[in-house]
Amino acid sequence: MPLRRRSLGLVVVCALKLSTFGAAYGQADEHASPGTVQDLAYGKVLFHYFQEDYFAALTQLLTAQSRDEFQHHENDAELLLGGLHLSYGQHRRAGEIFDRLLAESVDSTVHDRAWFFLAKIWYQRGYLVESERALSRISGHLPSELEAERHILQARVLMDQQRFEEALALLNAWSAPADEWVGYAKYNIGVALVRLDRIDEGARVLDEVGQIASASENVRGLRDKANVALGYAWLQARKPDQARPSLQRVRLHGPYSNKALLGVGWSDAELGDYQAALTPWLELRQRNVLDAAVQESLLAVPYAFSQLGANSQAADYYLSAIESFNNEIARMDVAIASVHEGVFVDDLLANRATDASGWYWRLDQMPNSIESHYLYELVASHEFQEGLKNYRDLLYMRENLDRWSDSLDAFDDILDTRQRAYVQRLPVIERSLDGVDLGELASRRVAYESRLMAVESDENVWALGTEGEQQASRTLDEMQNKLALLGEHPAAAELRDKHRFLRGVLLWNLHRDYKARLWQAKRNLQVLERDFRSAQRSYHQVDQAREEWPEKFAALSRRIGDLAPRVRTLEARLGTALEQQSLYLKALARRELQAQRDRLSTYLVQARFALASVYDRSTALSSSSAPANRTLIEELP
Repeated sequence: MPLRRRSLGLVVVCALKLSTFGAAYGQADEHASPGTVQDLAYGKVLFHYFQEDYFAALTQLLTAQSRDEFQHHENDAELLLGGLHLSYGQHRRAGEIFDRLLAESVDSTVHDRAWFFLAKIWYQRGYLVESERALSRISGHLPSELEAERHILQARVLMDQQRFEEALALLNAWSAPADEWVGYAKYNIGVALVRLDRIDEGARVLDEVGQIASASENVRGLRDKANVALGYAWLQARKPDQARPSLQRVRLHGPYSNKALLGVGWSDAELGDYQAALTPWLELRQRNVLDAAVQESLLAVPYAFSQLGANSQAADYYLSAIESFNNEIARMDVAIASVHEGVFVDDLLANRATDASGWYWRLDQMPNSIESHYLYELVASHEFQEGLKNYRDLLYMRENLDRWSDSLDAFDDILDTRQRAYVQRLPVIERSLDGVDLGELASRRVAYESRLMAVESDENVWALGTEGEQQASRTLDEMQNKLALLGEHPAAAELRDKHRFLRGVLLWNLHRDYKARLWQAKRNLQVLERDFRSAQRSYHQVDQAREEWPEKFAALSRRIGDLAPRVRTLEARLGTALEQQSLYLKALARRELQAQRDRLSTYLVQARFALASVYDRSTALSSSSAPANRTLIEELP
């Protein structure tokens, strides 16, 4: 089966990003400020996410989860993962995540917004029951803009299930806060009433919407849409006199002008005023023949002439219509063949980067081809756009797998290079390790510590003297021995006084600097302790790496070897998915083209029969007054 069309799955994540993630970041730690990211891995995920590199964010998130790297943001990461899964069409897995996490959420803002956007996404995907269930999980009031959209969405879900009475009751009970939403609500009410065959009630509502005064382009478009819906409702009810005023309120060059012109003509025709009907139909006839209303006008114009008795003009216009239909059918056959060959889908994505930031991506330019002229509306539809996004994402994944396939050989080369470098460096590493005796270094460190403790305990100021002071002390000791040899010599007393003075000065300096030197010695011992511990760690790390790296090399080699068949398996699955998605898009395009061709074929048959009828009438009139006009009959296709 082709991938189901993907909707704006990112809106869940965007809502959380704009209104809830920031508040959630700091919940794990009461001392953390709001908006603080406490896990490095989660910060990396958010970096890619806010850079709109969503594929990288998804892979980083899954990798971090497998390594159990989310200590403070586990729930936040799960919410983000749910939104990312949803954006890539994995709605069931995303639904499981939201069901589990949002049911446990104590923050009503997070809870209600997420369920609203999830309901919106499921509705766009066509999962009406799931959308209704998600809407029922909203417990409070959303912000005003979302609250209005919520009511409209709820009504649409009910209407798409043919539950018009419930949709009508819902919309009637809602007091919309803004003019635009009031218009949408009333339009949906009017449509629901018309579908329930309560045309008079629905007409009053649609008429009110059709006369809203606003400069907003959205409201003006809604106004035209309501007038067209009202006009055709009256036409179907066989009340053309009431249909005409609403259809005439539609702008002449708006998106609904073609249908309005066609409807105005038919309202005049139903009233028997074919002369008046020709005015809008002739205007419509000049417009793009690809539009269904324009195609119908090609038949309506000669029909009006025939009703007015202008058989010659009717025949001319029927002949012109037949020619137009034949030309369009011929071009459409070429377009169908082109779509069948896959050219159209490939042309749509030609010269367009298939990057990972595809959530907001929409096709903004049609290729210049025959089929493009017939498929503007289809390509603009949500169904086709989402299918094209899926196809584009699959192309990106294929390119990603191709890069991985090319990278595996590079990884193998890198690993081989590192292994050779390891083998070359191993003898040097072993000699370095063998030259280090940690036990002897530890003993020396203990001896230094014991010596310093003894110095401090005895206040041995001499032990902390500088090299110069130690040498001066030894010199004074030698001088004292020599002075003893002088005995009672008259000069000895003066020398002994000088000797005592110098020793006193030396002792004074030692006592003065003792505390500073003792503090510095202790600090040096702490640095030595730190360096020794660092050396121990480095020694053990190098020794452990020397023992473990052979096994690591083997494990990495096995891992690279295992990746190759996995990549090939994924490439095969991806190729199948791409083919199925391409077939799905081609089927949509062929279905649309075939529907247009069938409509043209029907119009063509009708035009030929109508032309034959015109010729018959012309022949009957001519036979009563003149010979039959054989030229006209021979022109019949």
